[in-house]
Amino acid sequence: MKIKILFLLALIGLYSCTAISEKATEKAAKENAYLSTFLKAPSANLVKTFGKPTQTLAENDQTIYVYEVKGKVFNCQRKFTIGNKNTVTGFVSTCWDWDYKVN
Repeated sequence: MKIKILFLLALIGLYSCTAISEKATEKAAKENAYLSTFLKAPSANLVKTFGKPTQTLAENDQTIYVYEVKGKVFNCQRKFTIGNKNTVTGFVSTCWDWDYKVN
C-alpha cells in the first residue's frame, strides 16, 4: 500500500513539474516576442517604454542598457544592445513574469 501511495505522489510531482516548465516556456516565448519588437528600432523607444536604464555599460563599441525588473515571482534583468546607429541590435532577458515593475 505504501508503494502505491509513493508512486501516486511521484506521478503527481512529475506532472506538476512538467506543467510549471511548460508555463515558464510559454511566458518566456511571449517575453521574447514582445522584446523582439524593439529590434532595429531607435534606442529612444526603450527609454520611452521602460524608462531610464538601471545601468548603461560600454562593451565592444556598443552600449548595453540594463533594466533591473522586480517581478512577482523573482527579480530579473533585461539587457539591450545598442549599435553604432543608436538602434537596438539585440537583447537578453531572464524575465518571464509579466506582472512586473521596472525599478
